[in-house]
Amino acid sequence: MIKKILLGLLSAIVLLVISILVQNVDPIQYDPQKSVFVFPDSLESLSFNIDSLKQVVGSNKGLPKGFELAALLAYAAYPQLKDVEIDMQLIPSGAPMESNFEIPTLLGSRKNRKYIIYLNNAPNTPFDEILLRSLPFDSQVGILAHELGHTAYYHRLSALQIAKWGLMYLIDEDFRAKHERSTDLMPLYHGLGSQIYQYAWYVRHDPSCIDMYQQFGATFIDKFYMTDEELKAAMRNHKLYDETL
Repeated sequence: MIKKILLGLLSAIVLLVISILVQNVDPIQYDPQKSVFVFPDSLESLSFNIDSLKQVVGSNKGLPKGFELAALLAYAAYPQLKDVEIDMQLIPSGAPMESNFEIPTLLGSRKNRKYIIYLNNAPNTPFDEILLRSLPFDSQVGILAHELGHTAYYHRLSALQIAKWGLMYLIDEDFRAKHERSTDLMPLYHGLGSQIYQYAWYVRHDPSCIDMYQQFGATFIDKFYMTDEELKAAMRNHKLYDETL
């Protein structure tokens, strides 16, 4: 009996692995080609009605304490996620920012999924300069919109496709670079081109980031993420921005 149970479990695991491996997952994110609102180049000096923004983005959105407005503006750029439950949580460890999901919710209906964006807020990290608390306001909006770009991508995939994506992201640096660099364009596609450009410029050129960039720029930042010059060129070649640059 135990042998049959073990064989059954092994067979189920093998079938699951095969099911994951045969999934077709494109790492690249594409322009949805939809009409979107293009946000002003600078949001920092503008006034916004928090209650109105909450109505726009939906009542199922978690806001990180102290960064509520930046989060709401990033959410507002993704109207397709209005009915999707998403939380943004400040945490004391981990990567600077990470878009993730509650795994059990992937097993049911897509409409019941829950996604979480983790935001490292630990003191004295090697990347203090690029944590959310250290960024200018527009850069905060830009990088949160990047993370929401990941969420929008996950929400289009099945659970098996997400598993295949996660595997490829971990083992294939080319796959990871294609995914991250194309996700840098998601804020641009959703009207926040200036904000993601400002983030890319800040982490490479602001005096507070020089040491960090010299250490990680060539081996990590420029390898996996678009430079400010690349984003500027993308904006110049995009119909949403060609009249403003």
